Amino acid sequence: MKPKKMLNKLKDILSAERHAQLEKYTSLKKLLKSLRIEKKKLEKELSNAVDEESRHEIANRLKVLSVQRKKGLKILKELQKEREQQK
Repeated sequence: MKPKKMLNKLKDILSAERHAQLEKYTSLKKLLKSLRIEKKKLEKELSNAVDEESRHEIANRLKVLSVQRKKGLKILKELQKEREQQK
């Protein structure tokens, strides 16, 4: 196999990895956006809730949502670092 053909195959492999990473990054951004919208919705529900039991339930869901979003943001920052290192 000639070197030029080998280089072309290598570029294809690397671009597939890059494409997969970019796809993961964009899907994570969409997910984080939907989590942020859901968080705002729950905060609004919490402020309007009058029953103590429903307030407690909403607060628990809000805590879980916040933890999930923090984990997602951490992963997103790691992906950004990887992207910067590859450039």
